Amino acid sequence: MGKEPLAVSVSTSETVAVLRSGSHILEVSLEGKVEKMLIQDVQYDYLQANMEHIDLLRIDPNQKVKVKVALDFRGTAKGAKEGGILEVQSPEVEVEVLALSIPDSIRVPVDHLELHQILHAKDIAMPAGAVLVDHPEKIICQVRTVKEEVVTALPVEGAAAGPEVIGKKKEEEGAEGGDAKAAAGAAPAKK
Repeated sequence: MGKEPLAVSVSTSETVAVLRSGSHILEVSLEGKVEKMLIQDVQYDYLQANMEHIDLLRIDPNQKVKVKVALDFRGTAKGAKEGGILEVQSPEVEVEVLALSIPDSIRVPVDHLELHQILHAKDIAMPAGAVLVDHPEKIICQVRTVKEEVVTALPVEGAAAGPEVIGKKKEEEGAEGGDAKAAAGAAPAKK
């Protein structure tokens, strides 16, 4: 739109509420005029508990933008019922959509997926007005079999049956202890 970048302060509680709702648009009041801005990036402190910085982009409500949208996997894959597992490769896709029509998430039904079947980005039904920007062959998820590995311990020849005790053996302690007692109890030599 040709406007200069600005540093603005926003209410943390209101901004966090917008972020938690999954919205991509934040309304900011600048010089008495409310502008809708696209949330581009959010930075948190080292504990990921408190928001420290947010990047906003001025948008034209009639212009399309490219954004990454989270995928919401629904159902239980048929292959998972047969002993497989659903493995998610990509939890989001990039789409081009009008700025005010950005979906919070895209539902992806997975209940039809069989064992060893792969779901590509091109297989996802896009919401009205959204166009897939990601590579169409991008793997979103797949149903894989779980390979169990059986490990058997082989006995080693000459190995001790129990754990090795490190220290003095009882026989040695008794002999040394007996010598010490005898020495202590012995009378001094007469001259």
